[in-house]
Amino acid sequence: MRMLLSYITAVLAGLGQIACAGNPLATNDQRDLDALAIDLSQSDAFDFLRDAARAKFISRLKKFGKPIDDDINSDIDVAIDELVFSSIQKAVNNDPAYPKVYWTDAPPRPDHWFGLSVPGGRYSYDNPDCIYRTIPISDKYKYKIHGRRAANAPLDVTFSLISNPNSQNTVSSLMGEDLQVEEDGSFTITISSEDSDSKNHIKSNWQAVQLFVRNNLADWNKDTPDELSVEIVDNKGAKPATNDTIINQAKTNLAESIFFYGFGALDVKTFLNPLNELQKPTQSQILGTLTTQASSFGHFNLAEDEAIVVTLSSGQATYWVLPVYSLGMVTHSPWENIVSFNSKQAKQNNNGTYTFVVSQTDPGVYNWANTTARTQGTIMGRWQGLSTEGDGTDGIEVSSSIVKLSDLPRILPEETVYVDAEQRQEQVQERIQGYNRIHFQ
Repeated sequence: MRMLLSYITAVLAGLGQIACAGNPLATNDQRDLDALAIDLSQSDAFDFLRDAARAKFISRLKKFGKPIDDDINSDIDVAIDELVFSSIQKAVNNDPAYPKVYWTDAPPRPDHWFGLSVPGGRYSYDNPDCIYRTIPISDKYKYKIHGRRAANAPLDVTFSLISNPNSQNTVSSLMGEDLQVEEDGSFTITISSEDSDSKNHIKSNWQAVQLFVRNNLADWNKDTPDELSVEIVDNKGAKPATNDTIINQAKTNLAESIFFYGFGALDVKTFLNPLNELQKPTQSQILGTLTTQASSFGHFNLAEDEAIVVTLSSGQATYWVLPVYSLGMVTHSPWENIVSFNSKQAKQNNNGTYTFVVSQTDPGVYNWANTTARTQGTIMGRWQGLSTEGDGTDGIEVSSSIVKLSDLPRILPEETVYVDAEQRQEQVQERIQGYNRIHFQ
């Protein structure tokens, strides 16, 4: 009864907004799946795994000598809460016979989102620029993905068939630059186990279980996610999943995530790298990375008067982003803190490179990545739109060094753009306005 009431409340609250919001993320399916995920998240079925996930993350931090203070404990609590909710979100949209388009790996959303208060579901290096959406698929069925692209399209778009919603290994993909879009912005993508001459076809196989869609928005005040809907060609005789099935799948997702993210992403990809240093990025196709993406992982421990100065180049990437994360691999309130820069937002050096200052204390530099008063955290830089033939990282360079804040004027390029307190506030307000436009309106 409680779930039915919450569902009805969501329907009544959302009907008017669906018609007038003009937000491609504000769909009936989104409303229904969010309401169901919220209701299922109240179950005590996740308590044991929630505690196990927290213990796992803390053990990894201690193994690598990370001091556990109040900030770290708080950050891990946030990361685990969002990891649990993300596991439920993956499960509520996991029926390939009844597929829906679902926006996941998203920040917490306020009460005016269909009258719901939706918890955050970010995990394992969320990207503040990216709108992630999922569609369950099976090679037993044929699908049509209908879309419409706005005039201010995302800078980078990918449609990836993956073999596991937690490890996200890529089976096949369609890149945005290869997508055939009609003059009115509409497009249709077909998915099946059959071959096709269509440019907009993705071939599935027995491994593929989900279409994972990324829309990377570089200009938050202009770029708009694609409209997306899904049509299954024939699901005759298929019965929808029960709530018990969904809860069991969510528990499986959470158990796998504890391993893939607590060990794979945190240990292997991050903590094995040198402290306070970013390496040249490498390409991969596991743990959420794209075959056309290169990534550089790092972790830091900075005193209040210290900073990491990072200089990078774009190489052949069509889009890149450099965010700062907690030790739980989640960005700190990216809707109100400048914790990331992308290829559109950052100020460029005269030689075409970009230089950033990562620190607790505001250094008065435009390209400042704020650790939000945290002494410790992680970094994951991404470069996308790269070739999968040969080494796509050719031309991408990354250098980093730890310095005293007092030494920055001597170290930073002469053309570095500085800001005063008023200009910083304007920069933050522009970020808030852009983030709200995409995520909350």
